[in-house]
Amino acid sequence: EIDTLNEKYQAQASIEARWIIPFDELFEILPPNDQNSLNQGKSVSLIKYADNHWYPQLFIENAVGDLKEQIRYTAKKISEDQACICEHRDIKGAFWEKLELYHFPSDIQELTISIGSMLYNDRVILIPDPFYHSGVNREAFVDQQEWLLYEHVDAEQRFVKEYFNSISDDKNVQSSLNEGRKRSIVSVSCHAGQSTINYK
Repeated sequence: EIDTLNEKYQAQASIEARWIIPFDELFEILPPNDQNSLNQGKSVSLIKYADNHWYPQLFIENAVGDLKEQIRYTAKKISEDQACICEHRDIKGAFWEKLELYHFPSDIQELTISIGSMLYNDRVILIPDPFYHSGVNREAFVDQQEWLLYEHVDAEQRFVKEYFNSISDDKNVQSSLNEGRKRSIVSVSCHAGQSTINYK
């Protein structure tokens, strides 16, 4: 649902983030049944994985208010010495978007969800997945009478730099701190155009 007056829209999305870890590191924490499944090339569920293991600490940059979120983790063996961890995140809520209404009724609006990490780029860099492409479910779009949702989806990476003020008298330290640290952001966007209705 698109709210042009308040520059936000309601949506539900499924987000997957993947990273590689040593296979032995994963194998030793699994029960025997999951170890067998993993060796057979099957995915296994990881219960409370984020409680004791590294994960990318993702957040939604343009969320408006509190989101409803469900997060779970799975793993799959991808080689003799590597396993892939996948974070599955289902979200539902409102998202801010700068909506353009300069050419009504033929405006094309970009609808974006931007995913960031609480960790800086020296610990994690988010990139669009080159093997798993994003998509939209046009059948579930509730504003179909007013808007036309396009199938094409874009994904792009950017960095946000943060600056810190130093209280040190050392100019070299202050200069170094003022360079700032960066967080990586991946923005996934689709587009919607207002439907044109002809009356006779």
